[in-house]
Amino acid sequence: MSNSAASGPIVYPYTCLSDGQTGQTDLVDEVPIAISYQGISYAVMLVTPVNLDDFVFGFSLTNGVMNSTTDIVDWQLTPTPHGWLADVQLTARQANALGAHRQRLMGVSGCGLCGVDSLATALPELQRLPDAAPPAASQLTNLREQLTEAQRLGQQTGAVHAAMLLNPQGQVLCVREDIGRHNALDKVLGYALRQNISLHNHMAVLSSRCSLELVQKAVRAGLSTLVHLAAPSRLAVDCARAHRLNLIHLTKHSGPRLYTRAHAGVSTLASEPL
Repeated sequence: MSNSAASGPIVYPYTCLSDGQTGQTDLVDEVPIAISYQGISYAVMLVTPVNLDDFVFGFSLTNGVMNSTTDIVDWQLTPTPHGWLADVQLTARQANALGAHRQRLMGVSGCGLCGVDSLATALPELQRLPDAAPPAASQLTNLREQLTEAQRLGQQTGAVHAAMLLNPQGQVLCVREDIGRHNALDKVLGYALRQNISLHNHMAVLSSRCSLELVQKAVRAGLSTLVHLAAPSRLAVDCARAHRLNLIHLTKHSGPRLYTRAHAGVSTLASEPL
């Protein structure tokens, strides 16, 4: 077991090309993390090196490597001159299950489907979520401002995404930041997993647009509501509808847009008009 230390932004000098003036600014860190299970390499992802324990747990959950904390016997995070090594030891049963459908990934911060080599893998069958009513409009009023204020790295560097987890009463449980939007969500879901928080009727707010793989991650983790500050893709909406995930776009200049129905009973990825 290992707890990763926080890594703050890095100060870099620069020169303004228009007038030759020099200055310095904070830049967010981005490093590779190589994840292995039972000593066998599984994925290399680019991450912001903060809350890496949460990331490893969230990544393992949302990629179908494990289903609960009891599936992990131990894990170790090791810094190297080139990045981080994450070695995870699974139970024998879970290791055997992983070996049956293991896939090799090479991930980057901007893409969540890199390395997926078949449509069946890209669109896996996931369990539908229990019915959950969408949050009241009053709970969404200040979410954009709350998320912006909570972004410590974002305020310093302007180069990271953020994910914020709220309980059914609208209280903020945690905020996680990363240069990759998928990583930020994985960190939040990993935090909930490590704290034994059931995510039914909980809500996560993300600073990014919503794509298919983010919906899939939320469904795997049992999250009821996913809120984004940018519009979702059509496939993301169809997937959310098929799995009873409340998907909301928090627009800048109009009211929140609910793209899904919690009780629609949709069982396929076919589009359904609101």
